[in-house]
Amino acid sequence: MENLPLHELGLLRGAVEGHDTRYFGSLLALDWHAHSVLQAGLIVPMPAGAQRHDDCQFYEATAAGCEFYAAHLSGLDERAIGRASSWGDHPRLAAAARELGRLLDAVEHSADSAAVPNASTELVFSTDAGSARR
Repeated sequence: MENLPLHELGLLRGAVEGHDTRYFGSLLALDWHAHSVLQAGLIVPMPAGAQRHDDCQFYEATAAGCEFYAAHLSGLDERAIGRASSWGDHPRLAAAARELGRLLDAVEHSADSAAVPNASTELVFSTDAGSARR
């Protein structure tokens, strides 16, 4: 089985569905799991004192997060219920993980370019996974 970012995808799914921690058994590493989806711009921390009409406690989905959910996570079926750590065999998750990785690579590339003015980076595309690397 691939090493998929199940908790990260579960956090995003829960935030879009109105209960950010729904797919977690424990909240001990919630912030650690949130890091990549925060970095990708798919969730944001809830503002202190925000009035909510759902069960989100810590994070809410951004418009980009809702779009990601619609494209990759909305069609999850009964194989992806309960804790996110049990979703490993769901066929749609590998594609969602690749897209999350692509978003994170784009964020990293953007940060690298901003750090070095006029930096030029050549991308090499791999046909085996449709991924790009520098």
